[in-house]
Amino acid sequence: MKMLMLGWEFPPFISGGLGTACYGLTKVMSQKGIQITFVISKASETGYSSYIKMLGTEGYIQAKELS
Repeated sequence: MKMLMLGWEFPPFISGGLGTACYGLTKVMSQKGIQITFVISKASETGYSSYIKMLGTEGYIQAKELS
């Protein structure tokens, strides 16, 4: 199964809110074998997990592992 998600931050930069909810949802869905593409308006300079594909306004964003 494939899933398309929309959001404005990933990974979450603050505790609580939509970013935290999306992070938790993507983590559980990927463990169940769902392929996730996460669409975000602007890529952050910090990393994100490689278990999802990130799509920004400039196209796909190269995965960087969270530290």
